[in-house]
Amino acid sequence: MFFQVGSEKILIDFNNGITVRVGGPDLTYFVECVEYRNNDHQPVMLESFHVTSNCDWPYKEFRIPIEFYMDFELRIYKFDPIYGLKLIFNHRYNDYDQVVRFIIETENRDDAELWLKKIKEYKRKNYCKIQIFSKFEDVDSESDTRYQTRDISPYKTYRIGRFPKNSSDWKTIDPRKEGMIWFGYWKTIWSYQHPRLWKNLSSEEIANDILGL
Repeated sequence: MFFQVGSEKILIDFNNGITVRVGGPDLTYFVECVEYRNNDHQPVMLESFHVTSNCDWPYKEFRIPIEFYMDFELRIYKFDPIYGLKLIFNHRYNDYDQVVRFIIETENRDDAELWLKKIKEYKRKNYCKIQIFSKFEDVDSESDTRYQTRDISPYKTYRIGRFPKNSSDWKTIDPRKEGMIWFGYWKTIWSYQHPRLWKNLSSEEIANDILGL
């Protein structure tokens, strides 16, 4: 998604985690992501750092690799030498009437059909338009017909499956939370694809975790 705010150009993408890029006349911009937990009206900090608009240091983009559902908000600030940080843009995740892509990664038909039901539940809850891609044509045919094409850029992509933990960044190996990934000194998750270890979960629980149901 592209937004123009004054002299700033902002690119946001939710299809492989959360990615933000900011271009503008300032050297750096401050980006933060907050999360609303359990429908609380008061958010808590998840991640924040500076990004650069025209060089690679310290970060060219703001990125959180978490792929599963969160109720989050992005905020972007610029620095005013007199008044300090000035909020110039914010966007809270909201897929109402948006195209949302669901990729079902399984060759098990029973799983695929169950996860299709969970996708329909997500649609009823959020009033979005759904794209479905799987190994099964009849499952894919449950997509909203006008949007069943990979040429459309969706608002958000969810992958539903049983994914190995394969990240190796510093959050993954932080010894303070062995075996977990730690955000904001309060949020711990098992992987960027699953909020908790899926080994002993049912297929329904796996989908509920990924889709926030």
